[in-house]
Amino acid sequence: MDENHGYEIEQILQEMRADYWRNLEAEEEGAGALATEYLIVHCGNKRYGLPASNCREVLKLPRLVRVPRLPEHLCGIFNLRGEIVAVTDMCPLLGLGAQSVQNDFRLVVVEVGALKTALLVEIVEGLSRVDEEQIEALAEGAGAGARDLILGKLVENEDVLVLIDLGGLMARPELVVDQKQQDESNS
Repeated sequence: MDENHGYEIEQILQEMRADYWRNLEAEEEGAGALATEYLIVHCGNKRYGLPASNCREVLKLPRLVRVPRLPEHLCGIFNLRGEIVAVTDMCPLLGLGAQSVQNDFRLVVVEVGALKTALLVEIVEGLSRVDEEQIEALAEGAGAGARDLILGKLVENEDVLVLIDLGGLMARPELVVDQKQQDESNS
């Protein structure tokens, strides 16, 4: 009886080696293009990409505590496992106007350096990998008020994805609540 049961072991091993090297070469060729993962969210009927490396978690909308005299983009605060986190509505910062908060909205907790906030979004679509080569610059005049917050855009099948610079967003003076200012306005 034939020990190989009709199999050509040597030929199979050679084919496996060839497949291995072909796949390895294909992976190395694909590694040349830099890609970044983005969390795709919807705000004001537009799609935005937040760098996934800065997104910590997505939450259902908890009970928010309103804080008097805060700007319109700060919706309130909530307790996240013992830490008080401010909720930021991205729409006013992007020049879209404040949203009326709905129960099915989500919070995306983002962190850049030591700064943390929860961004209020309508929908969380999911993660998407974006190659740097696919990113286009915004046209002149587009997104005028929020141009410093936008890394670029990606156009796929007439659908536009605007990529947000979370570092620029978190550095905006509107996101820093100055305690002295609050104390002065209270007196």
